[in-house]
Amino acid sequence: MEYSIIVLAAGYSHRFGSDKRLANLNGEPMLIKTLQNILSAVGERDDVGIQVVIRASDPIVSPQLAKLPVQVLNAPVWPVSIGASLSSAVEQLTRQGVIPKTMLVCLGDMPFVEPDTIRTLLAESDENSICVPVCAGTRGYPIAIGRRFLSALSRLRRSGLEKVLRLYYDAVRDVEVQDPAINCDINRPDDYYAVVRQDLYGKISAVPDITEDVPLPSATE
Repeated sequence: MEYSIIVLAAGYSHRFGSDKRLANLNGEPMLIKTLQNILSAVGERDDVGIQVVIRASDPIVSPQLAKLPVQVLNAPVWPVSIGASLSSAVEQLTRQGVIPKTMLVCLGDMPFVEPDTIRTLLAESDENSICVPVCAGTRGYPIAIGRRFLSALSRLRRSGLEKVLRLYYDAVRDVEVQDPAINCDINRPDDYYAVVRQDLYGKISAVPDITEDVPLPSATE
Protein backbone atom coordinates (compact mmCIF):
# COMPACT_ATOMS: atom_id res chain seq x y z
CA MET A 1 0.00 0.00 0.00
CA GLU A 2 1.65 3.18 -1.22
CA TYR A 3 -0.95 5.60 0.15
CA SER A 4 -3.04 5.42 3.31
CA ILE A 5 -6.09 7.62 3.73
CA ILE A 6 -6.79 7.95 7.44
CA VAL A 7 -10.29 9.15 8.30
CA LEU A 8 -10.55 10.39 11.88
CA ALA A 9 -13.94 9.61 13.40
CA ALA A 10 -13.31 8.71 17.03
CA GLY A 11 -14.51 11.90 18.72
CA TYR A 12 -17.58 12.37 20.87
CA SER A 13 -19.10 15.45 19.18
CA HIS A 14 -19.40 17.42 22.43
CA ARG A 15 -19.91 20.72 20.61
CA PHE A 16 -22.47 19.19 18.27
CA GLY A 17 -24.60 17.86 21.12
CA SER A 18 -25.15 14.42 19.56
CA ASP A 19 -23.19 11.96 17.43
CA LYS A 20 -22.55 14.11 14.35
CA ARG A 21 -21.20 11.11 12.46
CA LEU A 22 -24.82 9.97 12.17
CA ALA A 23 -26.25 13.37 11.16
CA ASN A 24 -28.39 12.97 8.05
CA LEU A 25 -27.04 14.39 4.81
CA ASN A 26 -29.22 13.58 1.82
CA GLY A 27 -30.31 10.32 3.42
CA GLU A 28 -26.87 9.14 4.53
CA PRO A 29 -24.98 9.53 7.83
CA MET A 30 -22.30 12.21 7.59
CA LEU A 31 -19.43 9.77 8.12
CA ILE A 32 -20.71 7.48 5.37
CA LYS A 33 -21.05 10.48 3.05
CA THR A 34 -17.43 11.40 3.80
CA LEU A 35 -16.26 7.88 3.01
CA GLN A 36 -18.31 7.65 -0.17
CA ASN A 37 -16.65 10.85 -1.32
CA ILE A 38 -13.19 9.44 -0.63
CA LEU A 39 -14.03 6.17 -2.35
CA SER A 40 -15.17 8.15 -5.37
CA ALA A 41 -11.84 9.97 -5.39
CA VAL A 42 -9.65 6.84 -5.39
CA GLY A 43 -11.84 4.68 -7.61
CA GLU A 44 -10.31 1.29 -8.35
CA ARG A 45 -6.75 2.22 -7.40
CA ASP A 46 -4.99 -0.68 -5.71
CA ASP A 47 -2.18 1.43 -4.25
CA VAL A 48 -4.50 3.26 -1.82
CA GLY A 49 -5.88 1.90 1.45
CA ILE A 50 -8.58 3.61 3.49
CA GLN A 51 -8.52 3.32 7.26
CA VAL A 52 -11.24 4.71 9.51
CA VAL A 53 -10.34 5.43 13.14
CA ILE A 54 -13.39 5.07 15.37
CA ARG A 55 -13.93 4.86 19.11
CA ALA A 56 -12.55 2.00 21.17
CA SER A 57 -16.11 0.67 21.41
CA ASP A 58 -18.42 1.78 18.62
CA PRO A 59 -21.34 -0.66 18.22
CA ILE A 60 -23.51 1.70 16.13
CA VAL A 61 -20.93 2.86 13.58
CA SER A 62 -18.96 -0.38 13.22
CA PRO A 63 -21.71 -2.34 11.40
CA GLN A 64 -22.18 0.48 8.89
CA LEU A 65 -18.48 0.48 8.05
CA ALA A 66 -18.53 -3.29 7.50
CA LYS A 67 -20.42 -2.62 4.26
CA LEU A 68 -17.61 -0.49 2.81
CA PRO A 69 -14.12 -1.41 1.49
CA VAL A 70 -12.33 0.23 4.40
CA GLN A 71 -10.22 -0.99 7.30
CA VAL A 72 -11.50 -0.12 10.77
CA LEU A 73 -8.99 0.92 13.42
CA ASN A 74 -10.00 1.56 17.03
CA ALA A 75 -8.67 4.56 18.89
CA PRO A 76 -7.52 4.19 22.50
CA VAL A 77 -10.06 4.69 25.26
CA TRP A 78 -8.03 7.63 26.56
CA PRO A 79 -7.02 10.26 25.66
CA VAL A 80 -9.61 11.17 23.04
CA SER A 81 -7.92 13.52 20.58
CA ILE A 82 -6.71 13.94 17.02
CA GLY A 83 -3.18 13.14 18.21
CA ALA A 84 -4.20 9.96 20.02
CA SER A 85 -6.14 8.73 16.98
CA LEU A 86 -3.24 9.40 14.60
CA SER A 87 -0.69 7.88 16.94
CA SER A 88 -2.77 4.75 17.36
CA ALA A 89 -3.38 4.45 13.61
CA VAL A 90 0.33 4.66 12.80
CA GLU A 91 1.18 2.11 15.49
CA GLN A 92 -1.48 -0.35 14.30
CA LEU A 93 -0.44 -0.08 10.66
CA THR A 94 3.22 -0.46 11.57
CA ARG A 95 2.46 -3.66 13.49
CA GLN A 96 0.76 -4.93 10.34
CA GLY A 97 3.89 -4.14 8.33
CA VAL A 98 2.21 -1.24 6.53
CA ILE A 99 4.36 1.87 6.15
CA PRO A 100 2.81 3.99 3.39
CA LYS A 101 4.74 6.55 1.40
CA THR A 102 2.06 9.09 2.26
CA MET A 103 -0.69 9.23 4.86
CA LEU A 104 -3.58 11.51 3.92
CA VAL A 105 -5.27 12.68 7.11
CA CYS A 106 -8.99 13.36 6.61
CA LEU A 107 -11.70 14.39 9.07
CA GLY A 108 -14.91 12.40 9.27
CA ASP A 109 -17.00 15.57 9.44
CA MET A 110 -15.86 16.97 6.07
CA PRO A 111 -18.06 15.22 3.50
CA PHE A 112 -17.86 17.88 0.80
CA VAL A 113 -14.17 17.98 -0.02
CA GLU A 114 -13.91 17.59 -3.79
CA PRO A 115 -12.58 14.25 -5.06
CA ASP A 116 -10.19 16.25 -7.25
CA THR A 117 -8.70 17.81 -4.11
CA ILE A 118 -7.98 14.37 -2.67
CA ARG A 119 -6.44 13.21 -5.94
CA THR A 120 -4.34 16.38 -6.20
CA LEU A 121 -2.94 16.00 -2.68
CA LEU A 122 -2.02 12.36 -3.30
CA ALA A 123 -0.33 13.29 -6.59
CA GLU A 124 1.59 16.19 -5.04
CA SER A 125 2.73 14.27 -1.98
CA ASP A 126 6.00 12.47 -1.42
CA GLU A 127 7.68 10.79 1.52
CA ASN A 128 9.68 13.88 2.50
CA SER A 129 6.96 16.53 2.50
CA ILE A 130 3.79 17.61 4.26
CA CYS A 131 1.22 18.90 1.76
CA VAL A 132 -1.48 21.24 3.05
CA PRO A 133 -4.37 22.39 0.83
CA VAL A 134 -4.96 26.13 0.56
CA CYS A 135 -8.05 27.86 -0.80
CA ALA A 136 -8.57 31.64 -0.77
CA GLY A 137 -5.45 32.05 1.38
CA THR A 138 -6.61 29.67 4.11
CA ARG A 139 -5.21 26.27 4.97
CA GLY A 140 -7.46 23.30 5.61
CA TYR A 141 -7.85 19.52 5.44
CA PRO A 142 -7.05 16.84 4.33
CA ILE A 143 -3.29 16.96 4.91
CA ALA A 144 -0.80 14.60 3.25
CA ILE A 145 1.99 13.48 5.59
CA GLY A 146 5.08 11.86 4.08
CA ARG A 147 6.65 8.67 5.41
CA ARG A 148 9.54 10.61 6.93
CA PHE A 149 7.18 12.11 9.53
CA LEU A 150 5.17 9.04 10.53
CA SER A 151 7.35 8.43 13.57
CA ALA A 152 6.47 11.95 14.76
CA LEU A 153 2.78 11.14 14.32
CA SER A 154 3.23 7.98 16.38
CA ARG A 155 4.44 10.10 19.30
CA LEU A 156 1.39 12.34 19.36
CA ARG A 157 -0.95 11.85 22.28
CA ARG A 158 -2.81 14.90 23.51
CA SER A 159 -1.23 17.17 20.91
CA GLY A 160 -2.82 17.92 17.55
CA LEU A 161 -1.39 17.71 14.07
CA GLU A 162 -0.34 21.36 14.34
CA LYS A 163 2.61 20.24 16.48
CA VAL A 164 4.07 18.20 13.61
CA LEU A 165 3.49 21.02 11.11
CA ARG A 166 5.30 23.49 13.33
CA LEU A 167 8.16 21.11 14.14
CA TYR A 168 8.77 20.36 10.45
CA TYR A 169 7.71 23.71 9.01
CA ASP A 170 10.49 23.58 6.44
CA ALA A 171 8.90 20.48 4.88
CA VAL A 172 5.38 21.95 4.68
CA ARG A 173 4.18 22.70 1.13
CA ASP A 174 1.02 24.64 0.40
CA VAL A 175 -1.03 23.13 -2.42
CA GLU A 176 -3.47 25.55 -4.04
CA VAL A 177 -6.92 24.09 -4.65
CA GLN A 178 -10.19 25.57 -5.84
CA ASP A 179 -12.17 23.89 -3.09
CA PRO A 180 -13.59 25.96 -0.20
CA ALA A 181 -14.87 22.73 1.39
CA ILE A 182 -11.36 22.14 2.80
CA ASN A 183 -12.47 24.51 5.57
CA CYS A 184 -16.03 23.24 5.92
CA ASP A 185 -15.91 20.98 8.95
CA ILE A 186 -19.14 20.53 10.88
CA ASN A 187 -18.56 21.02 14.60
CA ARG A 188 -21.76 22.65 15.87
CA PRO A 189 -25.46 22.39 15.03
CA ASP A 190 -25.29 25.80 13.33
CA ASP A 191 -22.60 24.45 10.97
CA TYR A 192 -24.84 21.53 10.07
CA TYR A 193 -27.97 23.59 9.48
CA ALA A 194 -26.03 26.10 7.40
CA VAL A 195 -24.81 23.49 4.95
CA VAL A 196 -28.18 21.73 4.87
CA ARG A 197 -29.93 25.01 4.01
CA GLN A 198 -27.46 25.58 1.19
CA ASP A 199 -28.28 22.15 -0.23
CA LEU A 200 -24.48 21.88 -0.20
CA TYR A 201 -23.80 21.16 -3.83
CA GLY A 202 -21.55 23.84 -5.30
CA LYS A 203 -22.71 26.45 -2.82
CA ILE A 204 -19.94 26.46 -0.24
CA SER A 205 -18.10 29.77 -0.61
CA ALA A 206 -14.56 30.71 0.32
CA VAL A 207 -13.66 33.77 2.37
CA PRO A 208 -10.10 35.08 1.88
CA ASP A 209 -7.93 35.12 4.98
CA ILE A 210 -7.32 38.75 5.95
CA THR A 211 -4.39 38.05 8.27
CA GLU A 212 -0.81 38.31 7.08
CA ASP A 213 0.24 34.92 8.38
CA VAL A 214 -1.78 31.95 7.18
CA PRO A 215 -2.70 29.96 10.32
CA LEU A 216 -2.00 26.30 10.62
CA PRO A 217 -5.11 24.14 10.41
CA SER A 218 -6.71 23.30 13.71
CA ALA A 219 -9.31 20.70 14.53
CA THR A 220 -10.40 18.75 17.54
CA GLU A 221 -12.44 15.61 17.81
